[in-house]
Amino acid sequence: MSNYGRNFEFRIPPESEDRQGRYYLDSATAVQIGAPVKVDLTVSGINTLGLTPVVLATGSQAKPLPGQGGILVYEYGPAAFAGNDPYLTTYSDKDTAPAGAAVQVVKGPDAKVVLRNTAAQTFLHSTTYGAKVMVAGLGATLTLAVGDMLTPGTGNTTAGFWAETGTAANAWLVVTAVDNVRGEVEAKLNF
Repeated sequence: MSNYGRNFEFRIPPESEDRQGRYYLDSATAVQIGAPVKVDLTVSGINTLGLTPVVLATGSQAKPLPGQGGILVYEYGPAAFAGNDPYLTTYSDKDTAPAGAAVQVVKGPDAKVVLRNTAAQTFLHSTTYGAKVMVAGLGATLTLAVGDMLTPGTGNTTAGFWAETGTAANAWLVVTAVDNVRGEVEAKLNF
């Protein structure tokens, strides 16, 4: 498990210069950590804190230009767990970036990520987790293979935040390993 929830982690973390800060999530709802994001060009400029807005990227599209997009990362501080039952709430339960939060946008050709689809389950007969699809193409009808390219998907936990593409210009990620049993795709960033 990682500190980014059950569905996303780094196998090779990005270099510090590839963890771009000074962005905020321009959304009315929380967004899954590990989802593709891009700079929101519909908003004019930065906010009062000097942060650039990013939104969930959906649909097959060209990989972003430098500073214009990447993978959403949000890191919760220890105070984020105040008020939660420490026996039932762990770092894996915090897997979304809150609406309006200051976030990081990760890029970099040396970074490698894991995108994990998870099934619905109940933990200790008290906490229920819904199913989440990070990448389409895993499961009963496996369509992903090593060397395939991924681009933003439909942008939801039902159909996936990432989807396969045959267009090299739209390849945000390149698949380096597929484990259908564990529901995992390992991929390197392509920008």
